[in-house]
Amino acid sequence: MNRTLGLWGVVATLVGYVIGASIFILPGELAGTAGPGVVISYLLAAVIAAFSCLVAGQIGAVFPSAGAGYVAVSRLLSPFAGFIGIWLMLAAYIMAIVLIALGFADYFTAVFPVFSRSAVAYGVVAFFILANLGNLTFLMRIQGFLVLCFMAALVAVSGGGLAAIEPANITPFIPSGWGPVLYAAVPAFFSYGGFMAVMEMAGEIKKPGKTIPAGLIISFILVVVTYVALSLALVGMIPWQELASVKAPVKIVAEQLFGRVGGVFTSFAIMGAAATSINALVLVASRDIFALAQDGLLPRRVAPQGETSLARSVLVVGVFSLLAISLGNSISEYAVWVSSFTLLFQILVGAALLYVPKKAAEAYGASGFKLGMGGIQFSGWGLMLISAFFLLVVVVGSPAHAAWSVVYILVGAMLYKLRNKGA
Repeated sequence: MNRTLGLWGVVATLVGYVIGASIFILPGELAGTAGPGVVISYLLAAVIAAFSCLVAGQIGAVFPSAGAGYVAVSRLLSPFAGFIGIWLMLAAYIMAIVLIALGFADYFTAVFPVFSRSAVAYGVVAFFILANLGNLTFLMRIQGFLVLCFMAALVAVSGGGLAAIEPANITPFIPSGWGPVLYAAVPAFFSYGGFMAVMEMAGEIKKPGKTIPAGLIISFILVVVTYVALSLALVGMIPWQELASVKAPVKIVAEQLFGRVGGVFTSFAIMGAAATSINALVLVASRDIFALAQDGLLPRRVAPQGETSLARSVLVVGVFSLLAISLGNSISEYAVWVSSFTLLFQILVGAALLYVPKKAAEAYGASGFKLGMGGIQFSGWGLMLISAFFLLVVVVGSPAHAAWSVVYILVGAMLYKLRNKGA
């Protein structure tokens, strides 16, 4: 594998990957319960992400291959744990598709109110499922342009919003107590999920021992500052009591700052960001399903042995995404699902990291990035403990989420045992 990414290549890739449509979609709804304290929620979520960065960087350096997290958990813990990890992330991908589709629908209907939100959400998912059955090249060609558009909108709205904050809107800063602020940190963590991508990049990074930590620190600071700025701009310009019921809040702020044209441009930029995110999630989820079916861990009808077409796997993603939309949950509830499954996966990855010095000593010795024995213990245990803490927050705040998560894991465990028994 060629090492082609330097420091600023890593920073640009990570920032572009992490900052996506979710930051335009989630903060308004979360502020509806946490109030201006949603800014603290994003800072708390950043602490989780910081441990994710450390662990992902080390795992990626030891296992510089696609699916490094799955590989590490399978080899260092057990194949069963690896399967449960990818099983959890499949659910996270499906729920993320739904969340972003609903966000897309909110901004689409804000510009074209004649359409219904649910119809647009179903329609955009169906479009990308059908597009992935063929060869979607148009969106790929303009993806760079779309990223520039939504980053321009993000900077303009954040900067302009901070300059126009109404002090009365952010007083008191934590109007409903710390409970909603802590709970909001779980869905807010969804916006930081892209940092785990460094695991997939490690084999392509020049001088990984220096570039990975420097790239993570710089990109992490840029992302946190961006998220805090936008969430503060939203609560500073729109009373938090209204944000729970406001659709497309960033469009409203953009209109206040730049007029109707600015609001429309921002909406289209956000829809472009959402479109690329949905497409990327369909690609990733369908390929994971295909790989599991090829390995016999899912029914072979999904991907018959020797078949190279992803069509059936894409259809599976589509069916479950459309079913998930029909659950009728709010955007923040879908974000809780995504973050909960990701936190569970992170516990597995954190546990796997602890076994690196013992079970992958040679690969660790040859890796260009080393946390050291103390760093491995600190990062692995830190990720497991902070992930477990926020999972406990979910259990206390929403027992139903916890119960259904357990049911989903048990279904995965039964499927694994049945497939292995039949193999």
